[in-house]
Amino acid sequence: MTTKPMRIIGWSLTGLFTAFMLFDAGIKLARLPVVEQTSAQMHIPAGAGFGIGVMEALILALYLIPRTTVLGAILVAALMGGTAAVHFVDGNPLFSHILFGPYLALFAWGGLWFRDPAVRALIPLRRV
Repeated sequence: MTTKPMRIIGWSLTGLFTAFMLFDAGIKLARLPVVEQTSAQMHIPAGAGFGIGVMEALILALYLIPRTTVLGAILVAALMGGTAAVHFVDGNPLFSHILFGPYLALFAWGGLWFRDPAVRALIPLRRV
């Protein structure tokens, strides 16, 4: 059973995650110069930003479609693990850069967990 406060929390987390991903994918798809500059600083090949933006948009779409939301959340976690690895290799700070992607993955999974009883059954919180 999902209570009204749980649904509100779930959709709020999902909304925040979605807003960030729309912004991030959008600036990459728009090929803004800041994307190329940041990518170059992180040793990502020139022009890769657009492809990454397409991938982010597709994963976000999978996450937002009810039938594929769990697959989308799995792919979000994989994508964000990759971002953490890139930041780690680049020597960026832990809490502000390396863990930012995993924070986003927690928002995606948290939103799903709060709004979907089936996900809560798969990932139960238990008292020790």
